Order: sequence, then C-alpha cells, then structure tokens
Amino acid sequence: MNPGTLLRGTMLLGLIWAVVWGVTSWSGSRKATPAKVSGMIRQAEFENWSVGEITSPSESRSEQRIERIDEIAGTLNRLDLRQRKELDEKGDVIDMFFRFSKEEKLHFVNLIFNENMERLMESFDEMPPEERQKMVERSVQDMKDGKGAEALARLKEEDPEILKVVISKGFSSYYQGASADIKMSLLPFMDAVGEIVQGFAKPKVGL
Repeated sequence: MNPGTLLRGTMLLGLIWAVVWGVTSWSGSRKATPAKVSGMIRQAEFENWSVGEITSPSESRSEQRIERIDEIAGTLNRLDLRQRKELDEKGDVIDMFFRFSKEEKLHFVNLIFNENMERLMESFDEMPPEERQKMVERSVQDMKDGKGAEALARLKEEDPEILKVVISKGFSSYYQGASADIKMSLLPFMDAVGEIVQGFAKPKVGL
C-alpha cells in the first residue's frame, strides 16, 4: 500500500475518532439528570437573599445569580416527569428556591413552568371532576413519604383548600392567581399528578 495513502487513512481515522469523542463528550455534558441539577445547585452556593436577609446586592452579583438560575432552570426543564419527581424527593430545588429574592423567585418560576407544564395542566383540566379526584388521590398517596410528604404538607399549610380547588376547577384557574411561593410549592404535586396522567406511575389499589 502506498505510504501516503496509509498516512491519509490513519489521519482520517484519527479525525473521525476525534469527532466522535467530541460529540460524545458534548452529549454527555448536555445530558440532563437529577444528579446534575443537584450538583449545579451545590456549585452555585446561593446565599440567602430572601426577604430580610439582604438589602442592596450589587448588580454584578445579581447578574451572576441570574445566570446560574437560568442554567439550572434550563437543565431542569430537560428532565422527564419521572426524573423531576426523583429530584423533588431530594428537596434541593425547593431549598434553593427559598433562598432567592422575590424577583429571583418570580424569574425562576416563569422559567420552569414552561410549555410542558402548560400541556400537563390542560390535560388534567380537561378531565371530568371525578377523574381529577382519582388523579389527586393517587398523587397524594404517592407523596406520603419523605420530601414528597413535606412538600404536600407545605402546600396544604399555605392553602388548606388547594386539593378541593384543583379537583373542582383544575390547575389552570388556581395557578393563574397564585403567588410565586405557592406555584413553587405546587410543583412537586403537579409532577406527581403528571407522572400518573402520562401513565408512568403504577395504579394504586383501591383507587
């Protein structure tokens, strides 16, 4: 074989492997997982900017935090419902959220309640009240332990009538007038409902 041809073949093979490695590395870095979101939250090390904690943050610090919030929300939005529920059970997102300033909370909520969540609300709201009640009962049963139970208790504490309203009127009518805190507290419950609506969760016996 011509040495020049062999050299060109070797170089071409090396180039192909370089491209494959590059694409694989890029895909791996882009892959969204609950662990990746939790890691991003830990790395961000958000200071507590909730009400009364800080009065006049610098513009540069605010911009840095918003950039981190955008990155975390972008990765969170690429998770499927099962992964979101796994992340909800860790409690990392909720803990992070309640360290945000009022403006940051609104910004984050607007980022994560995207088209997918809107479609979930529409699918749920189109069900008759009897079917919505079954979905809610299954979701409550599914959230009876760990962080899920804490999220549900927090939601009921903020609005004791939340489950009745969601059953009778659906998610959309309630969500539109809710504060950022309530919307965020509603997220784990919506994820649990969404998992059942989309058929991921196992049916509960007797419901």
